[in-house]
Amino acid sequence: MEGACSTAAGGGYRWLGAGQERLDRALVAGLMLDAALESTPLPPDPEAQGRTLKLRVQQALLSHLAGRITLDRFRDLVNTLERSFSFYFPLLSSLLPPAAADSSYLRTALQAGFDAFPPSRAVVGDRLTAELARLRGILPQRPQSKLTGPKLQKFLERTRGTWFRLRDFQEHFQVDRKTAWEYVQKFLQAKLLVHNQGRAAAVRYGLADRFLKVKAGALRREVAALLSGLPSPLASLVADRLIAGGGEPFWEEEWRPFLPDSLFQEIITRLSDSTSLLKVVCAREAGNRLLRLQGGWLHFSQQSPEDR
Repeated sequence: MEGACSTAAGGGYRWLGAGQERLDRALVAGLMLDAALESTPLPPDPEAQGRTLKLRVQQALLSHLAGRITLDRFRDLVNTLERSFSFYFPLLSSLLPPAAADSSYLRTALQAGFDAFPPSRAVVGDRLTAELARLRGILPQRPQSKLTGPKLQKFLERTRGTWFRLRDFQEHFQVDRKTAWEYVQKFLQAKLLVHNQGRAAAVRYGLADRFLKVKAGALRREVAALLSGLPSPLASLVADRLIAGGGEPFWEEEWRPFLPDSLFQEIITRLSDSTSLLKVVCAREAGNRLLRLQGGWLHFSQQSPEDR
């Protein structure tokens, strides 16, 4: 019945509407249910659980609808989420995965944060395919080899342009350390990979810039400068998320689960105050802004017309 008032688990929450608004609510409710059934652990704190669930729905809206609907329609859906979240969240609470302990949650959430990005968002796959075909001579030629061009491409795309350890390479291809090191050196010489210039346990490798949608090397240096004075791993983490995101827009609150609570606001402020790094796409009254990298940080073919 139109104009009905609900007093279910939403605690007396009242909302009116018909037609398009009813469809919007149905879409939002479905996305919330899908997000609640994810296996990724949520923070232990109930308030943080609600915040994380809302961010998952916002990301789903962005991933599925960006470029397919107008900005006004997108804003309508975001507004519907804001209005109806407090009604649906208590209904879905029983479906949420058990909260993990703080330390294990942060480790798992960090990996899940990168895994949420499809490899194609960060890596220019056809360019990488062509390069691996050119480098076929330095790969094993045996059909049953553990390290083939397609297998190597899948591994490199899964890194999403972020750093990986020699051990990660070794374990993925199930080869001994010496063999892994020899192949990684060949790929460095062929300029397929880059080195982070670290020493001993700090050594990391990454896919070369020309195969990424973001200018990773320059971006890492810029983020390190903006976050100077903060614990050094944070700059690398922030840069990795921007690289893995491939320059696509993101909600600033979407980053909260992956950064220390005490430093979250300072990090976001430093990044967003630098007009050379991030651009505000739109802003909510509650302060949750939709941000994206300025076009200059993207390789030319990936820039939008207004950034060229």
